Amino acid sequence: MSNPTIELRRKNRTFNSTWLKTYKGFEDCSEEEAKKIVEQLRELADIVCRHVQRTEHERTDQKGF
Repeated sequence: MSNPTIELRRKNRTFNSTWLKTYKGFEDCSEEEAKKIVEQLRELADIVCRHVQRTEHERTDQKGF
């Protein structure tokens, strides 16, 4: 279930340890810890996106569209 809009946005942004460290509270994270946090955020975003897509798909199926 790939969403072209999400894929396009994903390709146009760089979410990495440098990006994370620009946020308050993450400035002093080690490089290793920052990379781990970014990976966890990616995993969470994927879970949320899949859930939203599945929920939307189920909702449209129930309406008969």
